[in-house]
Amino acid sequence: MSQSVVEGARTVKMLSGMARPAMALLLLGAFQVHQVHSYVAAVVEFSPDGITGPLVPSLIFSNNLRRYEEFVVDARKTYAADIIVFPEYGLTTTYTSNNRSLALEFAQIVPDKNDNIIPCTAYNDTFEYEAVRRLSCMARDNGIYLVANLIEKVDKPGAGVLLHNTNVAFDSAGTVVSRYRKFNLFGEFALNLTDISDISVFDALGARFGMITCFDLMFQQPAVELVKTYGVTDIIFPTAWIHELPFLTGVQTQAMWAHATNVNFLAAGLNHPISGKGGSGIYQGNMGRVVDSTPWDVSSFYLIGVVPPAGPKAAKLVDQHADLIRLPGDPIRTPKGPLFPPNRPQTKLIPPGAKSPYYMQENLTNYESALIEMRREIMHYSLCSNGLCCDLEVSGTLRDQTVYRFFVYNGDREFGGGYYKGFRIQTCALVRCKFSEDPVKNCGLVLSQDALKVEFTHIRITGNFSKDALMGPNIVDGEFKILAGNQYIFRKEPDQGQVSRIDFQLAERIDQNILTFGVWGRVFPPWDSGFTENLRPPSWILPTAIVVGGAFIVVCFLVTIIKFTPDKYK
Repeated sequence: MSQSVVEGARTVKMLSGMARPAMALLLLGAFQVHQVHSYVAAVVEFSPDGITGPLVPSLIFSNNLRRYEEFVVDARKTYAADIIVFPEYGLTTTYTSNNRSLALEFAQIVPDKNDNIIPCTAYNDTFEYEAVRRLSCMARDNGIYLVANLIEKVDKPGAGVLLHNTNVAFDSAGTVVSRYRKFNLFGEFALNLTDISDISVFDALGARFGMITCFDLMFQQPAVELVKTYGVTDIIFPTAWIHELPFLTGVQTQAMWAHATNVNFLAAGLNHPISGKGGSGIYQGNMGRVVDSTPWDVSSFYLIGVVPPAGPKAAKLVDQHADLIRLPGDPIRTPKGPLFPPNRPQTKLIPPGAKSPYYMQENLTNYESALIEMRREIMHYSLCSNGLCCDLEVSGTLRDQTVYRFFVYNGDREFGGGYYKGFRIQTCALVRCKFSEDPVKNCGLVLSQDALKVEFTHIRITGNFSKDALMGPNIVDGEFKILAGNQYIFRKEPDQGQVSRIDFQLAERIDQNILTFGVWGRVFPPWDSGFTENLRPPSWILPTAIVVGGAFIVVCFLVTIIKFTPDKYK
């Protein structure tokens, strides 16, 4: 019997105490299919030691690496995972992103893939090699591909020490096979920008993998370029995403992008709900999610799923199975019962009475909108914004004091409180709002558990979008969950001139606290125009931020001294 089938049998043994023999046979069959047609992926949602401070780099590093190894061993031994992905800042916390002295303490030396180095055996145990060496050993000792994010330092002649937000990929022998330095930093003033985007691609497990990180998802380079130019079929996505309603919560954005590009998508999220960070998932392009989760409490766990290689086009060969796994001591409930079958709604993870994670709210003032009258018969609405016109058909029953509005927008928006400007977007969406005198201000909010009384029997949105837009289905409910792929139908017709017609609708009646149901996308410069966006902050931002920040600290220090100095010494 093959190794993967043996490991499949172990999984069956673990779960068969609560599953009938038929389910055990089904799981064993899934792993036999996996051996030929697919790979098993694990993505880790991780709340690192030190995320609440204070930070002692050597201790934090050691503890988080130990916890990483526990996940690696468990995922490989229990599920025969072929690849495991850890989140952005999972080893260092996000404190390092804006504190250069702290980032320097955590910084590691990362070899180039062309060096063909196995750090596990080639590097010594000094601190600047510790993470890369130990991660390499985890991959080698467990025979698994592993991707982790860390702070990399590079000594560049004439420029001094550069620090990068870097993903490192190891093969099952522990060799560094790819390295990606984040190109589109979100703040992260302690780190350095690369002059041009890294193109991080490696072939493994029957797929072509590409790596991007967090805010890269909003840009053409390198994210879209990996798919369009380099033939990437599977994206690896470490992230520390901050939720923004109503269109850009974590898994909502991951699923949308995977659908729009039709690639497999492995997303591992940093978990810190109090700052709005969280959400991980595995997705099969336009077939929808394999498994996803957005916990509302501090949590560390991994999601496991069977994924077709060579992109979602091969998905018909795969019998989907997925689950959420925690290790002993991690503070999250594990769903009970067998691995869920394809497209079954995700097990409820929200504890009773739990508060929602922190989230940002987009200002929708410039959007065109109309109040929706919910009736059992289908109601029709049409709106236009700067040449984008969309139609909405909707019917259902709303039994509380909330309302829905239809929003249409074609224009620019900003991120980071105005720090990043000029992002062209197009969207047409139905959004839930709190009943108030202000028609827009209270739209896209997480509502109380009492505001769940809504049933939709029909939703259909159609519109003519730019052919240069990367558009996808945009769905999220009041618990930050998304719909399964078989619950909606998304059709994009062949381009006609400068427009692409999209038809998006529910496939079945749903009784769910839907916050957003719509089409959302980024409009990029024409792919063949030779022009690319440059929305990155100017080069003077980092030194200016350091100088201003340093001056601010000095001023605060002097004010404190003056304030608390006794009068006789003044």
